[in-house]
Amino acid sequence: MNTQENSRTSLFLMELIIVILFFALASAICLRLFAGAHLMAENDRNLNHALIWSQNLSESFYGSKGRIHQMLNQYPDAFISLSDNETDGSIVLFFDEEWKQVDNSLDIASYEAVIVVKKDTAESVYADVNKYGVELEGNAMVGKIAILDLRGQTDTFLEVPENDNLIIYTSSVDTYIGED
Repeated sequence: MNTQENSRTSLFLMELIIVILFFALASAICLRLFAGAHLMAENDRNLNHALIWSQNLSESFYGSKGRIHQMLNQYPDAFISLSDNETDGSIVLFFDEEWKQVDNSLDIASYEAVIVVKKDTAESVYADVNKYGVELEGNAMVGKIAILDLRGQTDTFLEVPENDNLIIYTSSVDTYIGED
């Protein structure tokens, strides 16, 4: 009678260990899924904000016909970098973790929006329409917009960086300005 009772106890203990192992494995999988969902939600939130700020900069570019000084009037807390010809340059905006614009506190900046503007000939900017018999003369303003993730970085950028790992979203804009 004693051996039969030991056998049942051993079997029950073995079943209990298997059940605990199964629940531990299931909970580890659930935790991993929750962590992955959290990262996906954060990436989606960042992409959403990046798209909104890219659209804001695009609208500002089109509204000012690519004139960097007029664009700066819409973003008084932005940093500006101008080239020698006063038409080319870049505007840089900084944001904190919650995508609120930061002015002078670059140490808390987590994200950056940069638009690099330059003047070019309309013929080179719109070279693809030449095959339709359209010839544009004069100039065009071209802009490159990039929204960057600065978390974990020590540098800020006045140009669009080569490192694609920092870029959340990028787009290009252009507008025809004709003869100056």
